[in-house]
Amino acid sequence: MHQDTIINKFEKAGMVTVIVVWLLRIWLGPVLNYALLLTTTLLAIYYLWFGFFIFNKLRLFDLLHQETRQSLVAFKITSSILTGIVLSYGLIAVLFGFLFFPLMQTVLVSGFVLTLIMTGYVIYVHLYKKKHKTLCKRFYPRLGILILFLMLLIIPPLEQRLNILFRDYPDFVEAYMDYRQNPDCAENMERLREERSRFR
Repeated sequence: MHQDTIINKFEKAGMVTVIVVWLLRIWLGPVLNYALLLTTTLLAIYYLWFGFFIFNKLRLFDLLHQETRQSLVAFKITSSILTGIVLSYGLIAVLFGFLFFPLMQTVLVSGFVLTLIMTGYVIYVHLYKKKHKTLCKRFYPRLGILILFLMLLIIPPLEQRLNILFRDYPDFVEAYMDYRQNPDCAENMERLREERSRFR
């Protein structure tokens, strides 16, 4: 088994940091919105740029070696890149779910569906085709954690989520619910903007 590279160590440290920030955000509320936005966005960018190197446990200069390049079959290349993209999108979806950005539900559901599809494909290759077992096992923890948090943000009713994540800000909850009931009303939209600006 390949040892973790510096890229892997940064990824694992980032993943732990983001999960801790997510849990603290649930507990402490919007006071951690900036930390939530910063850490989650940085990890999403990291997966987007380095997914290939993370899951294949490669360093940048390893690609200079012919032996390494020859070992990289199509599945190793495409699955690691695609998983990085899916994880990146899923992280942004979680961000939408916490901060109640516009199109939140669409982004959450699409992120959840993409993550499920990717997980299903990995399971198919791993258990049915019985190939690339070591690589597939590297995908499961990340995809599983993301699926869990996406489910936590999708399954509870909207008002319940608001009351949990913004329990100390009833004005925001009321403004958001009014906006959801009548999104074409300029007054509702302006009030929601004003309430959201209090968290910045």
